[in-house]
Amino acid sequence: MNNEEFNKEEIVKKASILIDAMPYIRDFTGKTVVICLSLSKMPSEEAEKSLMQDIALLQSIGMKPVLVHDCRNKADRYRENKRVAKLIEHCKVKAIGICGIDFQTLSISMENNYIPVITPNDVDTEDMLIYPEDTAREIAVGLGAEKLVFLSEDAGIFKNGKLLPMVIKSEAEDLLKKGNNGEAFARRLKNSLIAIDKGVGRAHIIDCKVEHGLLLEFFSVDGIGTVIMKDHSKYYPHEKNFRF
Repeated sequence: MNNEEFNKEEIVKKASILIDAMPYIRDFTGKTVVICLSLSKMPSEEAEKSLMQDIALLQSIGMKPVLVHDCRNKADRYRENKRVAKLIEHCKVKAIGICGIDFQTLSISMENNYIPVITPNDVDTEDMLIYPEDTAREIAVGLGAEKLVFLSEDAGIFKNGKLLPMVIKSEAEDLLKKGNNGEAFARRLKNSLIAIDKGVGRAHIIDCKVEHGLLLEFFSVDGIGTVIMKDHSKYYPHEKNFRF
């Protein structure tokens, strides 16, 4: 295969990816998605910058992303929050750091096209242990989010060694009762179930180490992690003829 033929194949492949993503883009326009970066350190600076680019892209196509993040070990959480917001702003969108849960500030920020970047603690709770997963769930419920996403070292939910692309609420509850997945994973799963119970459309558990994993999870049928839904009636319109 010569270079010209290879380039044409790459162009066709990229066009096919965009066409496949179109139904999702239509479904998600105007929807709020709360992304929880629930680990203390990204795999690399390049991975962190790539994630911020993906979050900026979500806003560019009409979604309303909110980022909740943990603090790097021994880092000043307020400076860290500002640093993460600046990384997003380098992607030519507006971002604002917010400490703690402040729905008034959140709403005003989003109305003015800012991406909120939230750390769980504020000045009144700076000495308390507050898990970002809990904060993200509370924000997702309060904003009526379509999606709550946990980006961590967990690739998703597994059964017999196989990744499950989708589980419904009752199945996830059974897995939680078995308690075989570790404290951090159980916290993500529990918050997913609470969020779905309180009206959030879907929860996702995905591996932060996968490059552009957030986009692959949102804009392809297979995704790369596990999506949790209330029941099978919650498929998107373009998923009606597809079963995971």
